[in-house]
Amino acid sequence: MINRVFTILIALLLLVLLSIVSSPRALGQTQVSLSPPIDIPVASEVSAVSVPQLPLLASVSSESTRAPSTPHDICEEIHWVVNVRDCQDDGCHDACGCQFGYEWEDCCGNRGESNVAAFRNWLRPGVPVCLMVHGSFVPEETVYTDCRNTFLWLRGAAPERQLQMVFLSWPSDGIFTLNGEIALSSLVPGLDVAILGRRAEQNGLLLARLIQLLPTESPVCLIGHSHGARIVSSALHLMGGGCQRGVRIGDGPSHRLRTILAAAAIDHDWFVPGQRYDRALRATECLLNLRCRHDWALSVYPLREAFSRHALGRGGFSDQDLEQLGEHAQRLWELDVTPYTQRGHIWPKYYEHPELAHSLVPWVYFD
Repeated sequence: MINRVFTILIALLLLVLLSIVSSPRALGQTQVSLSPPIDIPVASEVSAVSVPQLPLLASVSSESTRAPSTPHDICEEIHWVVNVRDCQDDGCHDACGCQFGYEWEDCCGNRGESNVAAFRNWLRPGVPVCLMVHGSFVPEETVYTDCRNTFLWLRGAAPERQLQMVFLSWPSDGIFTLNGEIALSSLVPGLDVAILGRRAEQNGLLLARLIQLLPTESPVCLIGHSHGARIVSSALHLMGGGCQRGVRIGDGPSHRLRTILAAAAIDHDWFVPGQRYDRALRATECLLNLRCRHDWALSVYPLREAFSRHALGRGGFSDQDLEQLGEHAQRLWELDVTPYTQRGHIWPKYYEHPELAHSLVPWVYFD
């Protein structure tokens, strides 16, 4: 009995610690009053009562264990991994002159180190860029595996089109756990989740810097998975004129942007006025939320701090969110991927299915 009481007390203390670590004050969040939106065209008729539900394109057969086959010319294309894992997590990325690492890779797994000059020389102005950001507990080597499979997945959906793929690799390894393996107690990974969520928000500034390196003539589709969705949302907030940790980068995006969030580990209401990323929707033409109603990892998301909301990647936007968003709600779409990912959370559960990639073509290729 004494042991059980002691265990409960320890659990309560850890939950309080989680609440403190992941609170807006701990994150250094600055509340910013809203200013007039940037010049992005919106429809004159405003209707904020529902989010359009995008139907799945199920006409493509799939094998659940491998990426779709692709023509030889696609296999000769390369994609890039921009590495920020060596950047210090001290909140002074710009001031400290964080240096990105650059590596190219082909579909056969061949890769090599390079530099920013070669990266920018590879970029073709006018051709869409797809910029993918992974989630937490993804070791560096796993990033390359996911990059190859994601590249083949998206290119296989529209092999006749042109696309440039870039992946951001950020320091997402566990601190109290090793590569996401449970250690010491079931609550220790929760501490990792809180700390990595805070780190993800800080890396939004680095993502915004990376976007600024891309040709302004090239439209950019941002894909964020899990905590990668938090990085993307943080970057959009900054590019929409918002403030993070006392830093502003401008009054509007320099590129056409479209956004896809998958298994988004963010509160469902963080885009509404007065919340953490209330300027994000000002920076993107449209946002597609891939929602899995049975995502096992996001089912415990509300436990990370007191009075936390449900995760956007599991419950989607609420009717109240849409009403508060007003005209910006017109930019939102949702796709229920539960029949495919089922209870899964990890990114491979998505790229196992070619039909999902076909549903993303209008966002990725800017139809």
